[in-house]
Amino acid sequence: MEEWDEIQMKNEVDSRKYQLQITREKSSVTIPELVKWTEEKMAEDPLLNAEMMRDNPWVDSGKCVLL
Repeated sequence: MEEWDEIQMKNEVDSRKYQLQITREKSSVTIPELVKWTEEKMAEDPLLNAEMMRDNPWVDSGKCVLL
């Protein structure tokens, strides 16, 4: 590892202090919330709603697969 000068070390310490203040949530809580939000918004999303895509002349006729 290269030698760090005083400014680099101070920046690293400041960054870590900031990161410690961030409230974190478990993914077991956030993932179901994200899935629920995504499912609620699917009807409004033109990339996921085929009915909204019919008016777009630049849409490819192929199918899209989401992983």
